[in-house]
Amino acid sequence: MRFVEFTLKEGFFKKTVEFSRIANIIYSQKNTAGKTTFLRAIFYALGYPIPSTKGIKFDDMEFWITVESKGNQYKLYRHNSYLSIDDGQDQIDYSLPTDFYEIHTKLTGCDNKDILDNLLGASYMDQEKGWTLLNRGKVIGNISFNIEALVRGLGGKECVEELQQLEAVKRQQKKYEYMHSVAEYQEAIHEAGEDIEYDVSDEVINRRLEVLRAEREPVSDELKQIKSILRKNKVLVEYIADMKLTVQSSSGEEIPVTRDTLVGFIDNNELLTTRREMLAAELEDINRQIASLEKQKRKEEQLFKVQTAIEAFDSDIKKIRVDAIATQEIIYKLKRERQRLQKRIRSMTKQDNGVVLELHNCISTYAKELGVSETYVSPNQDYIFTNDLKSLSGTILHKIVFSFKLAYIKLIKDKMGIVLPIVLDSPTGREVKHSTVEKMLKIVQRDFSDHQLIVASIYDYDLRDKKTIEFKDRLFDSTDIMSVN
Repeated sequence: MRFVEFTLKEGFFKKTVEFSRIANIIYSQKNTAGKTTFLRAIFYALGYPIPSTKGIKFDDMEFWITVESKGNQYKLYRHNSYLSIDDGQDQIDYSLPTDFYEIHTKLTGCDNKDILDNLLGASYMDQEKGWTLLNRGKVIGNISFNIEALVRGLGGKECVEELQQLEAVKRQQKKYEYMHSVAEYQEAIHEAGEDIEYDVSDEVINRRLEVLRAEREPVSDELKQIKSILRKNKVLVEYIADMKLTVQSSSGEEIPVTRDTLVGFIDNNELLTTRREMLAAELEDINRQIASLEKQKRKEEQLFKVQTAIEAFDSDIKKIRVDAIATQEIIYKLKRERQRLQKRIRSMTKQDNGVVLELHNCISTYAKELGVSETYVSPNQDYIFTNDLKSLSGTILHKIVFSFKLAYIKLIKDKMGIVLPIVLDSPTGREVKHSTVEKMLKIVQRDFSDHQLIVASIYDYDLRDKKTIEFKDRLFDSTDIMSVN
């Protein structure tokens, strides 16, 4: 793959650069002329989720880039999540990030996600992380590189089930780690003596009010019913008295019908009256408790108005029930399962996979040529999967990283036929001598002549068939100078 022409536009400002097929130096005399932004913009135009640089928002810009790949020419246009590809016969519209793999399958002819996910990490060395990214980690932003996945893809190995299990375990572990963080924060609040329950009293008040109101309803209803009966009894007795009714006993005596002569009336009335007084007293007590709680609640609400955001957050956190010990034990188990799956996947990746030996031999060859002692590059093939970067000093690390990158690029070409551009951002510095960088670039021009080389630097390196693109002041500047040697 080669970059032919690249145009970027921000508002009324526009810049177009034509590239040499062989070697290109994006040059400026100072470090703030937009070289890094320019390189990142190229890969953003190809559909990668590249983060913007200070003062530049890629999502608001427009990009046009022409690339050549496997004898075909493609013209890409990108604006935000929209990307189109014109292959000379058809124009296809895509939406990012959904169509990312489809886009790069068209450009490279490769549909293996393990390979597509790692092309950027093999091809591009960003000035911030690229020169220390050996075999796994972040290339730029949230774009990762993983040697196991690349080796698996180049070797035609599949671990679909194990990879799915690993992702599920990772998700579970992350959730439990969040839970454990909550438990640790709760403990920190407690140890700091800040475990006052700001809204517990309000919750208690609300629950108590619900109970009291539930108790009040049947008491009130019964009191109303008794009052109604007493009132009706009184009306009935008065009505009977007005009727001047009499009854005749068995002895022939006439007895007037009054409240005194109605059998059981007085006793029943007294019973109802007593019950009425009891219910009235009970209702008064309930109402008094409700009034007191409502008053207290209003005070609590006033207190909440002055409660800070941190206090409210702490209060909410303390409501969450987390068993710190049980959570930690689950995390340990998930970590062990994660390690078991990773070991299993690594074993399946390496088993009968000739790519491992080829990578190791290639890395060793270039590291030795760059003056790296065999002490630092283990003869064990597993060395390419190492996690030990702490033992490597700045200069040694950068040489080994460069050797790894050259090996990736070579094997990707040999196995997949994908000829990646080699893009280096600010190779000089970070304890790397100018002469060392020149030696690296000579290796590229000697062994990777089929690959387009693009270097952004404050040094105009002596390269064969190079095109120097000089940025005079900033990214959008009409005074840029382009020269071909």
